[in-house]
Amino acid sequence: MKNKKELKVIIGIVLVVLFIAGLSYLIPKLLAKPSQKLRVLKNGEILLEHELVKDAKFMILDQEAKEVPFEESLSSLSDDERNPAMHEVNFIEVKDGKVLCTESNCNNQICVHTPAISKENADLPIVCLPHGLILQIVN
Repeated sequence: MKNKKELKVIIGIVLVVLFIAGLSYLIPKLLAKPSQKLRVLKNGEILLEHELVKDAKFMILDQEAKEVPFEESLSSLSDDERNPAMHEVNFIEVKDGKVLCTESNCNNQICVHTPAISKENADLPIVCLPHGLILQIVN
């Protein structure tokens, strides 16, 4: 009789511990907000992904994306790098959860004049057709 009581107590304790462990795993998963990211596509290939919560500036030069200081711009590049016949250049800023194409050496500048995108209008990408560039927000 005593063995059965001890077994029931041990099983009860194990079940409580498993229940608490399961809750400690599930609660953070349920409460976590999905992090939104900027995704930069060039001719359909992913060049860059960056979280919206981190402010940064990027330069897209041809097929390469790199983070640059906020002070850098088209005017800080060499004449060869700025030349649209030789290179495709876009500057992208992620600031305060918003994404903006601040500068480009493309011929129509539609990407530069497109308003910033954020989580509120995440379904509207910024597009630079001459450079084959798409800036979109994804989860």
